[in-house]
Amino acid sequence: MDRKIILLVDDDFDDAEFFKWAMKGTEEAFAIEFVDSGEAALRLLSELESLPDLILLDAGMPKMNGWELLRIIKQDLKFGSIPVIMIATSNALKGIDQAHSLGAAAYIVKPSDFGELRSIVQQLCTGVQADLKSTLESMHSNLPENIYPFR
Repeated sequence: MDRKIILLVDDDFDDAEFFKWAMKGTEEAFAIEFVDSGEAALRLLSELESLPDLILLDAGMPKMNGWELLRIIKQDLKFGSIPVIMIATSNALKGIDQAHSLGAAAYIVKPSDFGELRSIVQQLCTGVQADLKSTLESMHSNLPENIYPFR
């Protein structure tokens, strides 16, 4: 079985480590690629033999922020079909609406609790293997203040 690829784009090394720890136990099914900037993400996307099955994208990065990178990804014919989940520290309506209008699959507010983060990441892994949209809808039912799926 080919491993699914999840690309994590986040300028905060500590947050990236938490995401990696949250994926413990999924190594047989998933490979996580990590880059710390929008520019590095575009370079990696152009170099990968297989495109990622999911991109987790931090909204607030310096230089090229997550919104700019999302716009570029969704306008590119090669990358546009990759589901992108925006990740931010705020549940401000402006950010949620912007993620939706730019074509993200969902908007997730970063939880402060590691157990909750692990649960979210594990569910996303299940969704990537099966049906991401249904998984996101289910996650929204359980965590309506953290998960905002888009149709």
